[in-house]
Amino acid sequence: MLAQMLAIRLQQLEAESGNADAFIAKLGLGKGTYFDLLRGRGNPTLRTVERVAARLDQSLFELIGFTDADVRCAAKRIGIDYDELQAALIARKDADERIAKALDRSP
Repeated sequence: MLAQMLAIRLQQLEAESGNADAFIAKLGLGKGTYFDLLRGRGNPTLRTVERVAARLDQSLFELIGFTDADVRCAAKRIGIDYDELQAALIARKDADERIAKALDRSP
């Protein structure tokens, strides 16, 4: 289901961008990967979806079309504290960025 939701959202965002090639380049994905996502094929990893969201300056939830209220409601239903979830996602993103920078500096 996530793959289909992502496909629909990417189609919308690409149409809004007006330039498919520039949009694909902004995402930092290969064309084959992008077109697989666009068709709802495969099973995108959470990291891939997070990377696409970051490149579009959106949260993971915004990318797949959920509002903040939607996510808060769903989290509450299953007993997850939304603020803790957001903090954990931010901490992981920060850690990933630190690792990437450290790898870029390594000889």
